[in-house]
Amino acid sequence: MGCFKECTAGFAKYILFLFNLLILVAAIILIVFGVKNKANNGGVEIMSVGTFAIAIAVVIALVAFFGCCGAVKESPCMLTTYAAILITLFIIQVVLGVIAFVAVKNGQGELQRKVEDHLSDLYKDRRNNNEHQKVIDDIQTTMKCCGVKGPSDSWVIDNGDELMKSCCKEGESSCTFNTAYKVGCAKQLEDFVSSNIKTIGVVAIVFSAIELVAALFACYVKKTRY
Repeated sequence: MGCFKECTAGFAKYILFLFNLLILVAAIILIVFGVKNKANNGGVEIMSVGTFAIAIAVVIALVAFFGCCGAVKESPCMLTTYAAILITLFIIQVVLGVIAFVAVKNGQGELQRKVEDHLSDLYKDRRNNNEHQKVIDDIQTTMKCCGVKGPSDSWVIDNGDELMKSCCKEGESSCTFNTAYKVGCAKQLEDFVSSNIKTIGVVAIVFSAIELVAALFACYVKKTRY
């Protein structure tokens, strides 16, 4: 029985190490996702999904590194602390994951109002503020959209029938209603934010499941070794 416990403890130790390595790699992927999210949001921090993803990933990466060290050294103190942190993170991430899905389902109207209000302020002031003009151009180019609700918005008219150049594909000699993107930027940004919130929810729940298994392995290694 002693030999069996020794073997299973050794196996659990290496599984724990591999789990933490997996968590570390996944955290790095989440950091890349967060950076990409921030780079592709057109400069508008309506909801800091990218920042949230990066912050969570950094915490998870640090905990995973701590877990790897605890598994290799078989330190009872490190393993206990590691398991406690993981169980806490498990609870937090499950709650956040559920909140993310509920927020997307029930907060669509509020999100729409916030996006439209924010964009309206940018468009109204674009002629007097070069920074706002640049943000709008970035949004329209990245999201392939025009205006708040579409190219019929008066805010996108530059001169007569001419619309903002960023309302059309690059290379167009002139940008008019007929050649402009037909989708409004409010709709595009709403879909973008909702999609990313759902992704964060899925990632949080998946990570929490992995962390719970890792916590159980940490407790088992500590129990069999000490």
